[in-house]
Formats: sequence, structure tokens, C-alpha cells
Amino acid sequence: MKLEQARALLPPTVQRIAEVVGLPATMKLVAELGGTSWFFAQGVGRNGQARVAALAEIVGEEAAEKLGRYASERETIYIPKCDAALIALRDAEIHRQFEQATREGVSANTVVNELARTYQLSDRHIWRILKRLPELAVPSTPDLFN
Repeated sequence: MKLEQARALLPPTVQRIAEVVGLPATMKLVAELGGTSWFFAQGVGRNGQARVAALAEIVGEEAAEKLGRYASERETIYIPKCDAALIALRDAEIHRQFEQATREGVSANTVVNELARTYQLSDRHIWRILKRLPELAVPSTPDLFN
């Protein structure tokens, strides 16, 4: 999924972070630190070095450096949980994987069972997700007549 597809669901703070470090690193940051305020230390002193190292462990060294430059010195930023966006991204990905696998000839029941294991959801929940339209556009096959 691209940031543009989830932009309307992401809080402005997370949108800006994603523009700085990319969506994958942002999603790792939200998964680990969502719902907390994070003090972006600049690596000064033992405590600052520990915080920079912890951030690098979560998002990678390059992204941690970019975030350090993005956040002004000694700034605390609240990192939202982004539950609505994460669920919409997950559901859109479930739709995409289901459509791809069934197009390749895998039975719907087999795909649903595999998706349930992959996403740690019940098969009934996967079926409910598939029955409703995803909030985010799922890439479909190109129109052959255009």
C-alpha cells in the first residue's frame, strides 16, 4: 500500500513522519510506539545515546537519523496509534491477497484459511472483511478496453 492511499486516515503527525522516513519505517514506529510520546534525543549523553539506539532498533539507523534531523533538538512528539488506518491497510491487503490467489486458481476457502492464520484472525472475520468494500482502493486488474 502507498501512503497516498492511506493519507486521509493518517493523523497529520504521522503523515509528516512518513514523508520523512517512508511508510514502512513509519508503520514500524507506530506499531512499537503508537499511543506514546517519544522524546527525540540527539544522542547527547548516555540517556540520549540510548534513546537514539532504541529508535534505530525500531526503524533502522537511516530512518532514525532522518527522524533525528526532522525533530528539533530535544523535541517530544506524540505518536498516534493509527488504529483506523492500520485496520484499513490490513483489510485492503487481505482483499488484494484474496483476489490474487483466487485469480491464480486457489480455492476461496483455502485462501481464507491461510489469511486467517497469517493475520491471526478467525476465518469468519476474514469473510466479513471480504464482504465489505475496503476503505482504500485495492489495485485491480487493468481494464482491457482502455
